Amino acid sequence: MSDPDTMHTAAGTPPDPEDALEKETIGESFSRLIASGRELAEAELTWAKLKAALIAAAARRAALFGVLAFLFVSLALVTLVAAAVIALAPSVGWLGAALIVAGVLLLLALLCGLMVKRALSPLSKADRP
Repeated sequence: MSDPDTMHTAAGTPPDPEDALEKETIGESFSRLIASGRELAEAELTWAKLKAALIAAAARRAALFGVLAFLFVSLALVTLVAAAVIALAPSVGWLGAALIVAGVLLLLALLCGLMVKRALSPLSKADRP
């Protein structure tokens, strides 16, 4: 009972961790290091999957609300066109009102098309020497 190791274990206190590490071989240390690295890699992979799932869910919600916003803006524009035809009808008749509104819409579409062409023209010039 005079041995210090025996006294520690007999008293119920755990042995000193430094003593256990000194007795550990290099192979055991590498095995422990590899196991620790594997656990860390698995934890990082789990975190990356969770993060990707959260981003995907947010992207789905954003896409849904974007589609709904586009739908509501489209409906508002159709309503505005119908209201313009109805407002012009007493002055120029139904056919005249429809032709005026259609002409204005075609003019706006032409202007937007020209602006697209102007915005894309620097890209086509970039290919030329």
